[in-house]
Amino acid sequence: MVYAIIGLGIAGLTAAKVIRQLDPKGEIHIFSEEPTLYYPRPKLFEVIREEIPARDIYFYDSMWYEERAINLHLGTAVRKIDSKEHLLLLDLGGTFAYDKLLIANGASPFVPPIPNVDLDGVFSLRNLSDAFKIRRHSFLIGNGKPVAVVGGGVLGLEAAYSFLKNKLKPVVIEGLSYLLPRQLDEEGAKILKRTLTAWGIGIVEGVKIREFSGKGIVKNVVLDDGTLIPAEMVLLSTGIRPNTDFLEFSHLPFNKGALVDSHMSVADDIFAAGDIAEFNGIVYGIIPPAIEQATVAAQNMVKPGSAEYKGSIPSNTLKVVGLDLTSIGIVNPKDEENYEIIRASKESEGKYRKIVLKDNKVVGIILLGIKEASVATKLVTKQADLSQYKDKLSNIDFSLKSITA
Repeated sequence: MVYAIIGLGIAGLTAAKVIRQLDPKGEIHIFSEEPTLYYPRPKLFEVIREEIPARDIYFYDSMWYEERAINLHLGTAVRKIDSKEHLLLLDLGGTFAYDKLLIANGASPFVPPIPNVDLDGVFSLRNLSDAFKIRRHSFLIGNGKPVAVVGGGVLGLEAAYSFLKNKLKPVVIEGLSYLLPRQLDEEGAKILKRTLTAWGIGIVEGVKIREFSGKGIVKNVVLDDGTLIPAEMVLLSTGIRPNTDFLEFSHLPFNKGALVDSHMSVADDIFAAGDIAEFNGIVYGIIPPAIEQATVAAQNMVKPGSAEYKGSIPSNTLKVVGLDLTSIGIVNPKDEENYEIIRASKESEGKYRKIVLKDNKVVGIILLGIKEASVATKLVTKQADLSQYKDKLSNIDFSLKSITA
């Protein structure tokens, strides 16, 4: 059996490991457009901050792949899939025949159509090459210079922190009314904003960008009302878009991403997982679902129909020095009257907790400034009944670790 995997991100790597465990003798081939071994994308920020040398970013060395007979085709993009003939048409010419195929080619940064977005000094971050360019420009412009991050999501805040560590003056520009709208609520975001501001990160919320300005190189972010925000560099952290171009060329079904069923199947002998996959209208775009999807896909590639994917619980953990944030499950229910929400906070210490209950069972938790991510994940995953603890949950000093569920 010949297994082909397009993409060497977390989904592609996970699938290869699972396939090898289930089929010790099958051929595994991974095709990656990037010329590098697998690395965790969150570590790109450590590269930008020069906290690790580039060689230490790789999760496994080349020997690890060789020992497991995982064949790597680095710097080799797939141009088209011929699903009828079970062939990959390679961008550099030639073809590759497969028996089972996993599409795990991920996504690319979304670049909003802002006038002058192509000025020098305007970057997006997706791969190691981007990280090097951003780091180089960070040191080129010099200490104390203003930089802007467009987008107040998880990656935007990680980027702002990295620039702060690089002795720059970052400002985060968020179009919505508060930071981390997918992970936080307004109350928690206010506490987060206070903490980040105290660190020296500027925050501008609820604004629209008219354009970037500068002669050849960016110098300002111009807001809709004409306000100028000085910026010697701009990082766009405005979301991702699945890499669907070659799916259309290959006549495979896609919408926002490759359309998959509960077996992660796209078509006969073709599967998808990770940022490229759309399940029940959702492209998750985060690591835990990518691992779960890739595991299911790999199991079904080896043993058809042996595993089923039922969706993932949204989960994010943001970790920078002085800040712990966990957001898991339904944290901002649209119909709040059907849920019970219990909040607790200690603003002076930057602590905030929100627990969302439905029929006394926990379905969502936000923790800010509290190191209880693992227990929160366990409680939400099990939908633990917290009836006997409800009178204690409004006390921020009550630890979730004391809950037996």
